[in-house]
Amino acid sequence: MKRILFILLLLTYITTYAQDVKTITLKDSARIFGKGIISTGDFVFNASFTPDSKTVYFSKASINFGYIVIFSATQAEHGWTAPKPVGFTGTYRDTDPFVSADGKRLYFASDRPFKGAPFKDYAYHYYYVELDGDKVVSDPIPFILPVPPEIKPTYLSLADNGNAYFFSSDGIADADIYVCKLKDGQYLPPEKLPFNDKKYIDFDPVIAGDESFIIFCSPNRNGGVGSGDLWVSFKKDTTWTAPINMGSKINTQGNDGAPGLSRDNKTLYFTSFREITDRPVYKDGKVTADAINKLMHSTKNGMRSIYEIDISDLKAF
Repeated sequence: MKRILFILLLLTYITTYAQDVKTITLKDSARIFGKGIISTGDFVFNASFTPDSKTVYFSKASINFGYIVIFSATQAEHGWTAPKPVGFTGTYRDTDPFVSADGKRLYFASDRPFKGAPFKDYAYHYYYVELDGDKVVSDPIPFILPVPPEIKPTYLSLADNGNAYFFSSDGIADADIYVCKLKDGQYLPPEKLPFNDKKYIDFDPVIAGDESFIIFCSPNRNGGVGSGDLWVSFKKDTTWTAPINMGSKINTQGNDGAPGLSRDNKTLYFTSFREITDRPVYKDGKVTADAINKLMHSTKNGMRSIYEIDISDLKAF
C-alpha cells in the first residue's frame, strides 16, 4: 500500500513538474547545414555571416580540440563553395568566429599569445581582424574588455549596437552570461544577466541583433532534454525572462550547442552530434569496405555537424 501511494505521489509530482516546465514548439525541423560541403562528417561548429549573408565563418576541430581552425565558405549560384581556412589561422587554436553587424570586423577566440608574452596552451584571448567584404585585410588585433581578472570572456556575441555578450566560467561547476555595454565608444564593466543562478551552468550565448532574445547552452537546467540543450530568454523592457527550453525540434538526448544566428535573426544554426540509429542496408546484402567507410565518414558518424532551423515563429510566452 505504501509503495502504491509513493508511486501515485511520484506520478503527481512528475505531471505537475512537466506542466510547469515551458518548452518552445517550432514549426520547422532542423536539417544539416551545407551537407557534404560545410558539414561533411568532420567536427564542425559555429556559424557567423557577413551582412549580405553570402560568406559564413565556422570552426573545424580535432575530436579533443587539440587543433582548431576557422574556415570560410562563400555562397555561389549553385550553393556553398568549398571551405578554405582564413589567412591568419592554422598555427594556434582559433575558434568561435563572429562577424560584426557592419561587416568590418571578424572577432574570434585564440590561444595565440599577446605580443611579447609566452605561449600557453588553451589560454584564450579575444582578437579581431578587419574585413573588406569577405577578405581579411589586417593581422589579428587584441580585443580587450574591461573585466576583472576572474572573468574570462568566452564565446563573444555582439548586438547591432555593439553591446558585447559572453560567458565566463570559474572552471569548476559554474558558468554565467554577462554583457559589457558600449556607451560613447567605450565598453562598460560587465553586468551578469539576471537569469543566471549558481545552480546552473549557462554558456555559449548568441544575442539577437536587436537584443530581443538571447539563445545559450545549458546542461543542467530543469526540464532539459539531453546532456546539453539550447535555451532562450526574451528581453522584456530592461530585464530578461526566465529561460525556456527550445524543444525537441532542436534538442536531442545528446549535446546540442554552439548557437549562431542569421543576420535577420530568423534562422538558428547550432552544432549537434546525431549518430545513425537504423541498421544500414547494403547492396545485395554484402558488406563492403567502401560502404562502411562511407558511413563512418558521413554526417551520421557521431561527430558534430552544423544544423539549421527556421525560428521566425519564435515568440515569448
